[in-house]
Amino acid sequence: MFHQHFLSAPGTDLGPLDSGERVLWKGRCAAAEYAFDEASSLPRWTLPEETEVLVTDRRVRYTYADESTVRNGELFWLWPQHLRVQPGNRDAGRTATVTQIQLVCNGPEGSFPALVFAGGDLATVGDADRLANVLRQAIARFRVENATEIGVAPAHARMLSRQVIGPEFTNYQGGAGQTVTLLGAVPVPAPEPAYPEPIYAEAVYDEPAYEEPVYREPVYEEPVRQEPAYQQPVSGMPISASRGYGERPGLAADAERAEQALRAEQDSRQAQPDLASRASSLAARIAGLVAGTDEDPFGRTANLSSYLNRPDDAASGR
Repeated sequence: MFHQHFLSAPGTDLGPLDSGERVLWKGRCAAAEYAFDEASSLPRWTLPEETEVLVTDRRVRYTYADESTVRNGELFWLWPQHLRVQPGNRDAGRTATVTQIQLVCNGPEGSFPALVFAGGDLATVGDADRLANVLRQAIARFRVENATEIGVAPAHARMLSRQVIGPEFTNYQGGAGQTVTLLGAVPVPAPEPAYPEPIYAEAVYDEPAYEEPVYREPVYEEPVRQEPAYQQPVSGMPISASRGYGERPGLAADAERAEQALRAEQDSRQAQPDLASRASSLAARIAGLVAGTDEDPFGRTANLSSYLNRPDDAASGR
């Protein structure tokens, strides 16, 4: 899969260097990215020999600006796994090759992207060797000083500390070249996918088709009348009430018997009102006879006590 790792988007501003970051080398040369895992691959991108290259103790940064845009990129010292100087051959003409400095990294999905510098201020093999020595020392020192943060094993850190001192790159024109393996390399992260710019399409307005409304005659339904259900009225007349007597034994029983008698009287009045009225009239007459208030039409008294204890009864011993 094609990935472009070490070149930023056109017009990207990489910003200033970090605080305390030291510049170790500055010059001009061509820059390109190759896929070393693909045989005879073409460069993924190239920048001309007028590209400004800046080597610090933390990264290498390269920038090329023309009349239309700015192209730049950078490679941090976490990533290079191999550093190689490949001298040019002695041929002339179209078969001639130039001396290159190659920084090979371990990329995603088993790839090996490489950043290559050539030409410009690296016209000779000696120029390339001097810059390669600066790169080797900067990468090794960075990983030794930050071994804990980037996870470099102690044994690898000791070997990297030796690479800070040497060996020096010493190549010659047409030679086989030299390669140094840099321990503690971190794989290059996969670049973020580039999303295509959305294409604006003019909205198409469709005129809605007119449809004649369909009139439907409403269906008449006979209303259903519901007869209200009859409910027996409930009388709200109180049956009895408290008479305000004080607390005494048997008061509750007397009240209950009085209430039962009142209910029985009300029931009898509702069931047989004539019988109740005759009974009350008879009771009134008996009370009048006992009291001596009633007289018959012939002037005779109706008091029964006058007939009791008469003299003849006393004489007869009754």
